[in-house]
Amino acid sequence: MRILIIDHSGKSGMYSYTDALCNGLCKIGEDVTVLTSTAWPDCKRPYKVERLFSELNREQGSFTRLHWAMDRLLRSMTNISRRNKYALANEFDIVHIMGAGLPLLDQYFLKPLAKKKPVVLTVHDVMSHYERFVSKDSFMRKNLKIPHRLIVHFEKAKEILIQQWKIDSDKIDVIPHGIIPVQNKYALSEARQKLELPGNKKILLFFGSIRPNKGLDVLLKSMQEAVKNNPDILLVIAGALPRDMSFQPYHDLIEKMNLNEYVKTFIEFIPDEKVDLFFAASDLVVLPYKNFESQSGVLLRAYAHKKTVVVSDVGAMGEIVGEDKIGEIVEPGNEKSLALAINEALEKLDVYQSRYNTELENKYNWEQIGKLTLQYYEKAISQKK
Repeated sequence: MRILIIDHSGKSGMYSYTDALCNGLCKIGEDVTVLTSTAWPDCKRPYKVERLFSELNREQGSFTRLHWAMDRLLRSMTNISRRNKYALANEFDIVHIMGAGLPLLDQYFLKPLAKKKPVVLTVHDVMSHYERFVSKDSFMRKNLKIPHRLIVHFEKAKEILIQQWKIDSDKIDVIPHGIIPVQNKYALSEARQKLELPGNKKILLFFGSIRPNKGLDVLLKSMQEAVKNNPDILLVIAGALPRDMSFQPYHDLIEKMNLNEYVKTFIEFIPDEKVDLFFAASDLVVLPYKNFESQSGVLLRAYAHKKTVVVSDVGAMGEIVGEDKIGEIVEPGNEKSLALAINEALEKLDVYQSRYNTELENKYNWEQIGKLTLQYYEKAISQKK
């Protein structure tokens, strides 16, 4: 089967997922092409990569807010036009799009593509992390009705598509999110040395985009209690903030709660080649999300590094951590429960890590995920006919 997979961003979590899926499909003998942006890393792969999309300007820079927004909109329109033109000009059996993109545009641009080709859309985030005009509900609802099939990563996400977006259950497929492969392997001591982190601390990692729903404020408040039982812990915060958001409120909270010696920050975009350093250097990965209707790429990176985790019971996180028994699960927003869970997890690090076995790795194997994805491609092709 000739497969076109479209990743508009070409970086961060979306890149990692797309790359892993493409490798899985290639292992079962499929012909895969990725259409993506200039941000996509340049290294040897078993599939073809076409970098036809321009990167969107994340920072406003010298632009006024209006000019910045118009620049992003024009770039997005150009990229979507290039996507449609490339997909229609080549003999692909299936077009698979990663993420809902910009529903503002694709409620119109996706229709002509779906009329000509079977289209599958993986909905990584069934609900937006925060409200934006380009993905308002009315746009999203229209956009999600266009593809022939939709893929989500867990059953609750399917329920949300049905109830929130009024999607027919027969066109939704559930495929688990695989373990994100480790690109660069480091020993714990080596990773800490490179990041200039102390070797004698128990390191907690909060990683990824620092959005309000991620619950960093809850984690910081819980630290005051956690350090009473574990004075040798250090919280590492690594990631960037969405545009127009500031780290200052979190910095003020760190100062107010006298946590300066227990927190180290890397408030910046972490490039793909450095991501593994942070996970390798940590003892415990904490995801204290307040609300989240997705599967977490950060969690699956923790799996790749065989790390114990503490997660909120939101999205798919509580469900799979409960099944796999590799960490603690807490009620979202509960600072006291989070502190207790952190202390409990630190006491049982060896127990939880011992549960990373061959059976667990096979459960999230990309070759198996590729086979399952291929079955749903066949459904989309039949549906298009």
